[in-house]
Amino acid sequence: MAKWDNMLAIVWLLRSRSNLTAEQISARLEISVRTVYRYIDSLCASGVPIVAEPGHDGGYRLAGNFREVPLFFEPDELKSLFHAASFAKGAGYPYEKELARALQKLRHPLSDEQEDLLDRHTSGFDVLFAHKDHSLALLLQQLEQAVAEGQSYDILYDKRNGDDPSERRIDPYGLVYREKYWYVIAFCHLRKALRTFRVDRIRRLSPGSLFFKRPEDFSVRDYFDQYWGYQSEAMEPTVEVRIRGESAVINYLCQYFQHCLKERKEDEVFLKINIEQVDNMLPGFLVSFGTCIEVLAPQKLRMAMAKVARKLAKYYE
Repeated sequence: MAKWDNMLAIVWLLRSRSNLTAEQISARLEISVRTVYRYIDSLCASGVPIVAEPGHDGGYRLAGNFREVPLFFEPDELKSLFHAASFAKGAGYPYEKELARALQKLRHPLSDEQEDLLDRHTSGFDVLFAHKDHSLALLLQQLEQAVAEGQSYDILYDKRNGDDPSERRIDPYGLVYREKYWYVIAFCHLRKALRTFRVDRIRRLSPGSLFFKRPEDFSVRDYFDQYWGYQSEAMEPTVEVRIRGESAVINYLCQYFQHCLKERKEDEVFLKINIEQVDNMLPGFLVSFGTCIEVLAPQKLRMAMAKVARKLAKYYE
């Protein structure tokens, strides 16, 4: 039996009996008494409140306030959980309060040494996100529940392409966070096919009376890998963007716009990017590369970049 299995077995034995000697534990687990002493020392260092009673009727027992079986974390494992929680909170994870309570429960049984180590590794670590919409929490919670229970929902969805918001009935298959936004992948009863909806564009969400069974072979990751960029109702119609430039910059753009990449040459890249990004984000972003790149198409993007450059030049004159 592995070390951690034996240590957990010791905890279970002490939970089931008021007192056990090292010899009794040794016999039950078929390990040496010396090994029992070593494991009990490790358990105490991990924060398990084991009390040693001397004398004829003595032995080892768990403190009376011990309620839960401890989680045995290596220092790096414990650190990684708290670091991962920072990413979840920064992304607008809908169960942030519950996550905070769970982390607090993890800290309760920690020893002073573990607390000190955790504080040193978390006080200098944070995740800063440019966009975090707290109003989405309720929507995300409802959708997560719908995914888990297989319940259909009626939504009012704003595609932001000039049309009025449309009524849809969807069967939510999964939620995904990608590039600052939350998306729900769902079977759309209107289109009779899978579609991807940006959660912040759902104007109304109400549970329906129908239930569904999600296909067993469905995978959020596989769906996005296969269809992202050209089969998504969360994206506006795309625009073809061609950029020529230095190889290192082209490499960076290929990585940054990986989901939009259509063709790559040594000093040129061909992207298909949604209209919203081209109109709002792309001009200022590409101007930041200066003369290291040249936008070949579309002309509308070239003109928008020139406008940004003139505005910057006037500002700094």
